[in-house]
Formats: sequence, C-alpha cells, structure tokens
Amino acid sequence: MMKRTQKLTIAGTAALAALAFAGAALAADLPARTYAKAPMVSPVYSWTGFYVGGHVGAGWGTTETDLNVGALVNGFLPNAGLGLNLPIGQTQLNGFLGGAQAGYNWQAGMMVFGVEGDFTWSGLKGGTTCLLVIHCDAEVKWIGDVTGRVGATVGDRGLVYIKGGGAWADSKYLVNQNVTVGGIGGGLTGTLDGSVSKTRFGGVLGAGIEYGFMPNWSAKLEYDYFDFGKTDLSMPVRAAGAIANAGGSASFNLPINVNQQIHTIRVGANYHF
Repeated sequence: MMKRTQKLTIAGTAALAALAFAGAALAADLPARTYAKAPMVSPVYSWTGFYVGGHVGAGWGTTETDLNVGALVNGFLPNAGLGLNLPIGQTQLNGFLGGAQAGYNWQAGMMVFGVEGDFTWSGLKGGTTCLLVIHCDAEVKWIGDVTGRVGATVGDRGLVYIKGGGAWADSKYLVNQNVTVGGIGGGLTGTLDGSVSKTRFGGVLGAGIEYGFMPNWSAKLEYDYFDFGKTDLSMPVRAAGAIANAGGSASFNLPINVNQQIHTIRVGANYHF
C-alpha cells in the first residue's frame, strides 16, 4: 500500500512539473503585451497676465482749419464784439506709424478684460492751399493712448476685442507763402511764415483680433479711430518783405480753430509673461 502511495505522489509531482514547463513554453511563444499611450493634451491657452510688444502700420486723417475772424477783428477793435469763423482749408493727412504697447489681461471663462497703453511715432503729414494763396501744412509727430479692452475668445487661441479710452497727439500746424503784391513795374514780393505746436487730447475707439501662435507670443491686427475735436490756437506769424512795413518785417498772432481726426491700422506682436 505504501509503495503504491509513493508511486502516485511521484507521478503527480511529475505531472505538475510537466504542466509548469508547458505553460512557460507557451508564454514564451506569445507576443508581448502592448500598452496604449494616453493622447497628448495641449495646454489651454491663457490670456491672463502682463504683456509687452511692438507694432507698425499706417494712418490717415483730416485737419480742418478755420480763421477766427472775430478774435482777429476784436484784437484791433476791442468793442467790435464780432463772432465769426471762416473756413480756410482742409488738410488730408497720411503716413506710416511704428511704436510699442504694454498691458495686462484678465480672463474669466470666454471673456477677457484688460488695460493697455500705446505709444506710436507718427509720420502723418499733409498740406493744402488756404485762403486761396497761403500754403497750410499739418503733421502729427506722435500719438499715445490709454485704453480699456473687452474681448471674447474664439477657438482655443483666438481673441476678438474692442477698446476705448483717452488719447494724446503732438500736432504741428504751419502756414507759409511767397506773396506777390502787384503794382507798377511788376510788383513786389514778400514772405509769410508761421507755425504752432500743440499736444492735443481726445478719445479713441478701436477693435482688433489677436491670435496666440506660440505659448508666450501672440500677433494682432487692430483698427483705431482718434477724435481730437476742435481747439483754439494762436499762431505766431512773421511777415517780411513788401507785405510788411514797406520791405521790413512784422509779426502778429493769427487766431485759428483746428479740428482733427485720425484713423490707424496697425499690426503687432506681444510677448506674454
């Protein structure tokens, strides 16, 4: 009986060993298990934070100039009490622009709120004929503005926005002309020159689109309308030659009203911190 039990034990052990060997061999023949990698998820683009950048573009506008006849006459006749403005010319401005901007955005869901400051060097200038014979010029040397922005995201990296606020412009207005005074013998000539500069304050409204093309970089296209309204200026004018004191020179102040509006289109890039 004992011998029989020993034989059964030996046979069972041998069978288990054979099964283990066969399982190992089968596992060696099976292909290695593959694991699917999780898909890469792009980080959500955030507009929140400070940014700085630069821009270039072009602008155009209109400068309308009136002669304040009332102030001119009242200067010689204080009791005249005359109130009259005479339109003397409309100057079309155009030129290239370039500058820098900085600001801060705060994003809440799809909405983006911000504040921005811009400074633009301007090549806007133009000229026209005033009072039939005098040449009038106008130019804008720089434009600055501080605005609030409100926008909405489009897709995962786009932004459309509107902006508005206060603006300043360094403007210069000039008159100059060689004047011929007719008479016996062909006439006499003289010159008329004057200029006045003014830092104008007004308002700006604009709209634009912006796209984040890299994690910390965005590009934008923007249109802005600047309105500096009408202001009174006193332009020092110097007359020389035949039109002043029989060949000498004379100076006087020319009272004018200037109304100015400017449009700009700018492309730019911003670096976001």
